Order: sequence, then C-alpha cells, then structure tokens
Amino acid sequence: MPVPKEILYLTEADVQKTISPAEAVDLAEKGIKADAAGIVNGDKYYMNVGDDGFIKPFSGYIEGEELAFDVPMLTHQYLEEETSNRTINSAPLVAKRSMFGLLLAIHQDDGKLYTAEDINLLTVLANHAAIAVENALLYQKLEREAITDGLTSVYNYRFLISSMEAEIKRARRFSQHFSYVMLDVDNLKGYNDKRGHLSGSQALKEIAELITVTCREIDLVYKYGGDEFGILLPQTDVEGAANVTKRVLIAVAKHKFNDEKPGLLTCSAGISSFPRDGHSVRDLISAADKALYQAKRSGKNLVLTTEDLIKEFSE
Repeated sequence: MPVPKEILYLTEADVQKTISPAEAVDLAEKGIKADAAGIVNGDKYYMNVGDDGFIKPFSGYIEGEELAFDVPMLTHQYLEEETSNRTINSAPLVAKRSMFGLLLAIHQDDGKLYTAEDINLLTVLANHAAIAVENALLYQKLEREAITDGLTSVYNYRFLISSMEAEIKRARRFSQHFSYVMLDVDNLKGYNDKRGHLSGSQALKEIAELITVTCREIDLVYKYGGDEFGILLPQTDVEGAANVTKRVLIAVAKHKFNDEKPGLLTCSAGISSFPRDGHSVRDLISAADKALYQAKRSGKNLVLTTEDLIKEFSE
C-alpha cells in the first residue's frame, strides 16, 4: 500500500507543524529505534520539536517538547482512505523520564484541529494512563522476579515445585506422562578454586542459557540449587527426555568457558518419569536425584534414567 498523500496534522502543546506522511516516514527513519529510546511496545519513534516549530530527529529527551507517534500505525491504520482528512494528536506516556507508550487522539474526517482544551485533556489522560501502566508493569516485574533465579534468569526452586504439582494434576487427569531431569555441573568446585567464584557464577549463567536454547519450547528450566538445574518435560517419556538431555550435555561439553578449551565443565543428569517413578513431587525429584548420583559415580558427563538403575542392580 503506497503512503497516503493526504495531510497529517501533528500537534503538541502550542507547537503545530503540518507535514505529509512521506515526510513523517522520512523523519522517523532518521530518528532512533524504539529499544534505544526506552519504548517497550511496538516499532515506535519519537522526535523533538524545535523552537522554530519544525520537527527534528531525536537528539535527547526534552521534557515538554516530545512529539510521539507510530508511523506505520498512523499511515496504515488511521489514514487508509485516500480521502481522509483526519487530525491526530499524540501524548507520550512517560514515567521517570522514560517513554514507554503513546496515547493517540484522532478526529473524525472533519479536518478540524485540536483546541488548547483538547490538548490539556489529552495530557491529563496521558499522565493518569502512564501511572496505571507503570504500576501494571511494576506488578508484572515483581511477579516475574518472584519465580525467577536472580543469577541465571531461569525459573527458581519455588516455581519448580508449584509447576511440578500442576503438571502432576494435569497428567493424572488426562492419563498422560511427563519426565523430570535433575542436572548437576561437574567439576565446578575446582573451576571456582582456580578461576574464582565470579567466573563460576558466569559459567552457571552460560550453562543456564545453553540448557534453555537446547531444550524445546515446551520444556521448563529451573535453578534447583547451587550448581544443580531441573528440567520439566511435559508429555515426554523417558526415552524422549534422555534424547533432549544428551543434547544438553553435548552443548555444555563443547562450550568454551572463559574462552578456554572445551570440556573444562560438563554436566551429569538423572531422569525420572511420571507416573512410573512416583506420584508426588518428592518422589519424582528423589528418583531423578538417585539416577544423577549414580551418573556422577559412573564417570560424570553422563545421563542415567531410573530404568538404567534397575538394570544395573539386576545384573
């Protein structure tokens, strides 16, 4: 769809400048991307209005002089009709000098400009909306932090327990199975002693990332303890869980920690499955932990399941 040729009116406070959509797009392209401007939603830009009333590319936040708009949304959603002659006014949603959104007011096709009273009302609404959105974002952040490990950014032990309880209920109701992996980092103590605990913490962060990107989207990754991780694999049998876990171990073994040769750190893992290895969170974690313990004793960098333990003890 070509850029509409009708006139787009952009007003902010007492400053009014009339530009065409093509000029707006050109100015936006010379501006700054949303992620660098502190805008969290959408492909948005914002620019300042100079003393002469002309829009200029973004050069820094100037309170009271910001002119904010989402160019694709304006041109494609609100100005789709070539006969349109709408007037659009925008007010930024700003909290703590960071812009995170935009409030738009659009006149019908009468071509009238906004009055000072209209702009004052829009400003009041934007201020209230900014407070409400900021509170909502803060609440979401606190919720996320409550279930996230501060070091590795994967889920924490508290969320592991609650999500496993929920998965047990779901699997029992629909007669399904799932698997749980307990994973431990091999040789981390020696790594810390030689390179320092800060390097060890960085290694844990990198291992958490390796686990996350290697697992499937439906799998959940947790920080269980000091150097232990948990992986919940919904609707996955032991064989499927073993295949995923082996890929994780290979990824860790090939990774160059601290830009050194691969193999300095590896992982061992134990796998349990519902309902075969237990019907409670405690039973499933305990079964996976026993398999993990045996994997560590058997040479490390190894995956064992509870079935492997049964075979080993029966021989």
